[in-house]
Formats: sequence, C-alpha cells, structure tokens
Amino acid sequence: MNQQVIANQQKSKVAVQLTLTGHVQGVGLRPTIARWAQKLNLAGQICNTTQGVKLIVEGPADIVQRFENELDTHLPSGAYLEKSARANLKPSALIKFEIIESETEGPLSTQVPPDIAVCEECLSEITKPEDRRFHYPITSCTNCGPRYSIIKSMPYERTQTSMSEFALCQCCETEYQSPDDRRFHAQTNACPECGPHIWCTDAKGRQIACQNEAVKAAATALKQGQIVAMRGLGGYQFLIDATSERAVKKLRQRKHRYGKPLAVMVSSIAEAKTLVYLNEAERSALTSPAAPIVLVQSRCISNLASSINPGLNTLGVMLPTTPLHWLLLQQCSFPLVVTSANREGEPLAYQRENISTELKSIADLWLEHDRPITRPIDDSVVRCIAGRSVAIRIARGLAPLPLELKSSVSQIALGGHQKTAFALCNGRQSMLGPHIGDLDSLASCERYQEQLQSLKQLYGVSQSSLVCDTHSNYFTSQWAARESVPLETVQHHHAHIVAGMLEQGWLDRQVLGVAFDGTGWGDDSTIWGGEFLLSTATNYTRVAHLRPFRLPGGERAMREPWRVAVSLVTQVAGIDVASRLKLNREQIKPLLKIIKSKRLSPPTTSAGRLFDGVAALVLGIEQCDFEGQAAMSLEAVCDQSEPGCYEIPLQGSKPIQLDWRPLISQILKDRDASVPPAVMAMRFHRGLARAVAQLCYQFAPLPVVLGGGVFQNRCLVELLLEEFEENRQPLGLPGKIPPNDGGLAAGQLAVAISRGNLKGADQCA
Repeated sequence: MNQQVIANQQKSKVAVQLTLTGHVQGVGLRPTIARWAQKLNLAGQICNTTQGVKLIVEGPADIVQRFENELDTHLPSGAYLEKSARANLKPSALIKFEIIESETEGPLSTQVPPDIAVCEECLSEITKPEDRRFHYPITSCTNCGPRYSIIKSMPYERTQTSMSEFALCQCCETEYQSPDDRRFHAQTNACPECGPHIWCTDAKGRQIACQNEAVKAAATALKQGQIVAMRGLGGYQFLIDATSERAVKKLRQRKHRYGKPLAVMVSSIAEAKTLVYLNEAERSALTSPAAPIVLVQSRCISNLASSINPGLNTLGVMLPTTPLHWLLLQQCSFPLVVTSANREGEPLAYQRENISTELKSIADLWLEHDRPITRPIDDSVVRCIAGRSVAIRIARGLAPLPLELKSSVSQIALGGHQKTAFALCNGRQSMLGPHIGDLDSLASCERYQEQLQSLKQLYGVSQSSLVCDTHSNYFTSQWAARESVPLETVQHHHAHIVAGMLEQGWLDRQVLGVAFDGTGWGDDSTIWGGEFLLSTATNYTRVAHLRPFRLPGGERAMREPWRVAVSLVTQVAGIDVASRLKLNREQIKPLLKIIKSKRLSPPTTSAGRLFDGVAALVLGIEQCDFEGQAAMSLEAVCDQSEPGCYEIPLQGSKPIQLDWRPLISQILKDRDASVPPAVMAMRFHRGLARAVAQLCYQFAPLPVVLGGGVFQNRCLVELLLEEFEENRQPLGLPGKIPPNDGGLAAGQLAVAISRGNLKGADQCA
C-alpha cells in the first residue's frame, strides 16, 4: 500500500473523546463498551477516572457517528449516564480498542458504586460439579459482587480494592483479558485456586472445618438450633433457624434485642410467597441488584417462629446477597433469620481482630472468609408504599446515594442522633452515606467518626464547612461545635421537608411541608413533631401543628406510651377518668402529680408520641422495646374495611392547631362500648389523614411534601393519597431518601447549599 493511499485513509478517519459521568463504574461499563467498539472495528481506549469514564474512539466518520448514536442502547443494565462531555480529537495511530489503566488525578466526580447481590449466572455456576467454581462461596463477575465494601480508593480498579491481595491465577487472568468472557475486566474475579477462602471455628476460636465442609458444619449447627455468626459482604451477621422459637428467643436474649422484628432470608421468590404476600413492586424490590430487606405483609399461617415479628403483620424478607448465603440455604430446609452481628445499640462488627469477648460469646459457631472488608455496611431496608419503593434504611446496595445537589464548595451535613447517616458535597458531587445507627453508645460515636473520616478521604474532602441539627444535645451537634470550621445549623423538621423537596426535584419551589416524627427541637425550645411548615429550600414559617400535650417523665414517655395516654386523657376528661385507666394503675397517681410540671413533663406537638398514646389506649401497650413499636403495632391491627374516622378539627389560631381532643373522647367512648381495636385503629388513621388533607387544602395549590418517620406508615400514607385525589394538590411521597432521620443529612445539605447559592446570587446582583 503506497503512502498516498495511507494518507487518504487517515484523512477519512475521525476521533472523538467522551467523558461519561453518573453510575458508570463497577457496573461492567468498560467491558460492554469495549465489546461494542470492537464489533464495529473501531480503535480507541477506555479507562476509569476520578471524573467518570474516559472513552476515545477512532475510525471512519460514519461508524464513529453510529457508535455515538447507539451508545445508550449498549450500556449494561446497572449503568446510567448523568451527562456526556464530547470533544473532537486528531486521529492517532491507534489500531485496536483497549481498556487501559485508570487515571487517578483530580477530585472525585464519579459515583462510588454500591455493592451488588450475587447474579443468577454465578449461582448457576456454583451448582455445576463440572464447573471450576462449583460450591465456591466467593464467586462474582462483572455483574455482581462487592463494590463499596471493598473499595480503598477510586477509580474502581482491583488494585484499589481489598481484592488486590489476591493475585489472579492463569485461568482467572484469561477470563479477565478475554472480551468474550462474562468476567472481562471483572475486578472481583476469583476462584478456589486464587481467591479468598472460608472456614469455620467453634465458640473458642478453634478451626473445625474449611471450604465446603465449613458450610456443612454451619448448616448442621443451624439445624441444631445454634447461633451462627457469618462474615457477610459488609460485616458479620447472626444467623438462626427462623422456624425455631427456641433459637429466636436465645438470639434475642444474647443480642439484647427484645421485641424488635427480625429479618428473614429465603432462597427464592417461591419460598418467600409461602411466608408473605407479594405485589409486583415488592417482588421487583426483592429481586433488584440491591437485594434489600423488603417489609411486606406476612401470612397469618406459616412455619416461622411467632417471636420473629411479635404484634406485627409485616415481615422483613430478603433473598441471598452472596453465594455463601445461597449455599448455606441449600444445606438447610428452612428460612434463616439474618441480623447484624452486634449487641443492640452497638455498631456492626466487621473485623475479626476487633470482635469483643462479649460479642464472641453470642454465637456458637463462626463462619469466616478472608476477603478484607474495607467499609462496613449493613443491609438496606425498604417498604413499598403506594406502589413505590420507600427507603427505610439505605445501606448495602443503595448507598452511597447520589444527590442532585451542585455546589463548588465542600460541605458535610452530620445528620441527627438516631438512624444517623451523613451527607457530603466535595465540590463536584453530593451523596448521602450509608446508615450508621443511633449514637447512644461510645462505640457508635467512634464508628461514626471513623466512617466520616473514611468517606472524606474517599471523596477527596480536606477542608469543609459543617451542617448540623439545631438540637445542642445531639452528639453530632456537640462534635461539630468543637471543630474549628464554619458551622451552620438547620432546624430538624425543616431538614425533613427539604429532603422531601430534594426527592421530588422541588428545591426551586415553595411547598407546604408536613413533618410528622417522634421528636425534634423546635424554635420555641419545645419538642416539635407534628408540624406544617411553609417551606422553601432556605427558610420556613410554621403555619400549623398538632395541639401541644405533656410528656410525663420526658424521655421515659418514649418507652412507656401509657404515660402519654394518661396525659392525653387528663386534658380531655380530667384526672378522675385518667386515674381509672387500666394502664399501669399503680403508677398513674404519682404520674398525675408531675403532669403539670414543664420541667418534668415537657410540652410536645409530636405526632409520633400521639400515635404512642393512642396505641396505649386502643391496644393496652404499656412498654416499648424500640422506637416506633407502638405505632407499628397500631398500624398492624387496622381493619382496612372500616370507613369511619375520628374527628380532629382545625382550630383557627395562628399557627393553626389540629385538635386531637375530640378523637381521644371518641376513643374513650368506643373503649367503653367494646368497639374492636382494629376498628378504632383504622378510625384513628383515617381521621388523621383527613385532618391533614383538610389543613393542606387551605394552602392549595401549593404542593405538599411529607417528611419524618411517621410517614413510614403505609396505611397513613395511602389514606392521605386517597384524600389528596379530591384536593388535586401535588403530593410528594417518600422514596429513595429515607423519610426518617436517616434522610435528615440530605435535607441539611440541601438547605446549606441552597442558602449558599442564594447568598452568592445576592452578592452578584
């Protein structure tokens, strides 16, 4: 071929560089695009960068144009593009398309990939005796496996994960380099020859089996009613036979988890259907790559131990998240309780060397693997409400959660005190981090600080301002006050509402926010929790709230709802009627003596505490083992066919008050008339939904946003949706951002960024 022909061919070539951002790493994007480019005989290269994925293609102009036009249709299922930057390049001497080494310079602009549950292809391989991965419990591929939990730094490459400790054998290396293989550039690729291994030890730490024999030993222990501690994807978990009442009670006693429901893992959707009722949205959530725990309606008759979810009609169900879980389920003929390995109120255990003696004493057998867990992460929890998946806890598979917030300034929002998570903006992207938990123990506070520092390093945040709750007694607020950086505070319920505005894409609008939760510090130094806030992303006005009532004993009332019931009845019917309530009769009279003391019985407008008081009156609940238990029990008994409702009139003061006194009077009458609790519970839910809708209608046509932990209540939210069909007001329902305090940091960050943007606009004006 002469020089002139070569020159003419070069002139007909074009080269284009694309920078892809969004969820583009850890999802098999590079292998998929490489196959597409090679099929079109295009030259070029692709690599991960801190900004996303950089892609260069070179070839005939019409073929390159086709590549660009059809790129969106050739992405892996887990990927999505936020944007694509394009630049024309001068054609070079590239002769083939390659995946090249990542670029690590610059601040992190691309999303950190979440962990992905084991895929069907990998499960199929480990069932085949002829496959070299037969019964290998650490199997994964391009489409599944750990991501966030093993990442040391970004971009996402094997060398920057804890898998770097395991050198690929020749067979795995061949898979890794082959464009036609499912494991082409699978960063977690491994096999029994070169990858992590498993073994099990007894309670004294003595190794008793390894590899598949370890799985068999764990299954035998479970069949004998023992507690097995298993090292999962993001930390240790306690496992027991979910059909054994004795095993469940033993786990509760040793773990100090009394009353709080436990999640159940099943091997298939078919098995799940023997325990629960599933609609399409719930089935979709269960089988999603995130594989969260899904809260669904339980069947009245099943083989599960009754103490798994006492007093509730919902059950948390999940499918296997790793091959190890799946293999263990195949050895057992029953579903498994799977819960985090910790004592109640303490952080998730994830490092063998740091497991306390007390924690070691809980399990009878420990099933281990040696793949290091870089970032501990718990299981996510979702509930399908009004046909959409609502996050109750974002963790494995869902976190870090990208947030549609843009700012050139680094900021960190610290969240609250319960269900804590933090959010950050590094000047290039914003995200809500995974669930850490309640900050009631020193160990939890230490874990919070460790994870904050770890994610700051991952996202390249060095200097940043802080955002926290206005409640000065929260650990997060106290810690922030000690830091020598700019600090901004955001009122608790405003943060809830702005998190909902962010969820809906309404940060540029004024909304009426309905913030219903347990507690939050109000502007008047009282406990708020039943608020209606006329809100923008930067400010708010309190326009309505529940009528205040007293919390006798303060925080004790949160665990003893009978106290709230006595307080409510005292205001409605007087001391004599309250003293005759069949609720902890011995302590009612001493309680009545402190009920008027603001110091001993602080006033509140809390919707969460109103639910507690009503639950005590309707169901006789005197003691709660965990936050929200009374409200969950009240929802569980609701008779959905009951059309009646209790009256909650609106008092025309400023702010407007929702007067709960008539509903308490009606409940007392229905109690005396022996009306079934299921009917009273439904009348309460319907009455509250109707009152909320009537109040919101006064502010039509403003859109309405729901925020706060009370809106995890499916019955209440779906009743509200019915009422709003007549209001014809836009209603923003919870979704990816948890409506409870787990989403608080997202709202705090959105407020701080919006205030900063407004200040910048004013300075430019």
